[in-house]
Amino acid sequence: MKTRIKIVASFACAAGMAGASAAHAQPASFDKGVDASILEATRAIEELNAASKTRVKEKRSANQPAAKAAPRPVFKMTGPCNLNGNTQFFQIPYIGFCGAVHGSFTGFLGKDFATEDIAFTTQRLPAYRYGWSGLGLSAAVPMLYYWKNPLVKETTSGAYTGTYSMVNFLAFRNTDYGTISVFVNAGLFARTVKNYEGETRITLNQINGHYWRGAFDQAWVQFGGLRVGLQPSLFSFSRTGYTFMPGYASYMTTPAVSYTHRIENINVLPDLLPRLGASISVSAEDPTLRRYPDGVLSRYPTGMGYPDFVAQLRIGAPAFVIHASGAMHEIRDVSANAYNSFMPKYSTWGWAAQLAGEYRWKWSGLIGPIGGEMYGKAMLSATATQGALSYLGIPYMSIDYVSSSTGTIQRSSGQALMGSYEHLWTPVFKTSITGAAFQTFMGSAPEFLGFGNVAFGFNTQVRGQRVVGNAEYWAGEGWAFGLEGGWTWSQANGQYLGGRGLPVAVNFPNVLTYMRKAF
Repeated sequence: MKTRIKIVASFACAAGMAGASAAHAQPASFDKGVDASILEATRAIEELNAASKTRVKEKRSANQPAAKAAPRPVFKMTGPCNLNGNTQFFQIPYIGFCGAVHGSFTGFLGKDFATEDIAFTTQRLPAYRYGWSGLGLSAAVPMLYYWKNPLVKETTSGAYTGTYSMVNFLAFRNTDYGTISVFVNAGLFARTVKNYEGETRITLNQINGHYWRGAFDQAWVQFGGLRVGLQPSLFSFSRTGYTFMPGYASYMTTPAVSYTHRIENINVLPDLLPRLGASISVSAEDPTLRRYPDGVLSRYPTGMGYPDFVAQLRIGAPAFVIHASGAMHEIRDVSANAYNSFMPKYSTWGWAAQLAGEYRWKWSGLIGPIGGEMYGKAMLSATATQGALSYLGIPYMSIDYVSSSTGTIQRSSGQALMGSYEHLWTPVFKTSITGAAFQTFMGSAPEFLGFGNVAFGFNTQVRGQRVVGNAEYWAGEGWAFGLEGGWTWSQANGQYLGGRGLPVAVNFPNVLTYMRKAF
């Protein structure tokens, strides 16, 4: 019998870590704050690329062959270090690039009130199967159990403190053929945790066991629409809610190669939709960061395999943006073969799709003078997947697929929904609320353990909901102070041998306060 016990980490702890690590993607006072330099970098690159296209059209008319043009360097600086009067860019000596440096320091203190959690055990039951030596007993039939796991009071849950500090560096060089851009976003994320012995430890963010990868959020080079390096996944909508703690939506940076083609000034209903534009993007992304296996019922082989193929379409104007994206994720299983060598290694593909949008408005334009100088913005995202559950942006509570004793892959499925609203009461004070929910389904078809036995199988549903409220004050000189409270609920419910198991649910509140200094 092969058994592996996987206890899901405290939802409160995971939520706090996810909230802090994704904090750079959350706006403050309508795009002021910790993500302002990232947004400014994106806008700068878009404007520089548009200016480069204009220069090319002006310098090379349709009746003037490029071959007859006077010789000149391949890359030639065509303007000073300013962008529409922006004086934050400086000249980098010797290489002809302009650069800008921004950053922020965020410190937070929180407490969750979780007293119990949900634990899962996955195993393969012993069954008679044919192997290289003939009929024999081997670990074959997949099975999953769940139960409520009490947390040790005053240790594994409770108060925590931490910081997320980052520095952003943007460099660009205008040329007659486009804009060369370089962007690096590096940071330090640390927080305190307590183990089962009650010892307080300081943890640093790491990805795939590497601290350096946890420190670098983005690091890419772009020429025109081609971008290479560590960058946000094209599947992701740009935010996971307006609160510090995220909702259930995917936001991930990943090694990738992407290309974006922009369409400016689409002349469709110009009076109703002024400055309408669109973009079409495709990318090949690192698949290893998107894998949700458990090692027993599902196991990916080592190595890269095929990349995740992602496509994105965005349509937007100054007041709104509509986002649609899709992804294909390769599944190659070696778990059944690991326990029963006679079985082949099967493969298939998982998929994910997302539809999201954001709309901004000034309240006086809707309700008249009573709206004053108040602004509002709202976003909504819906995601569905089969065999690629990481794209839901949920805790690690489900696996991508279950492999039967014969190697047949049964893909898990899931859906996630998130909505968020931010209200700017004054230029320095805002409140936000985020609500999100998800559900996943994973299971295996009934299989016989041996001769004359009943067939064993399982189907497990995992659900979760979260509501978070936030208030933030912008104190000036780059300082912001926030207070947040939320409630998280999760449940697991299964079916075995045709009968329904008992549902197990946990829920808890949490509170968080933070301060941020942008520079």
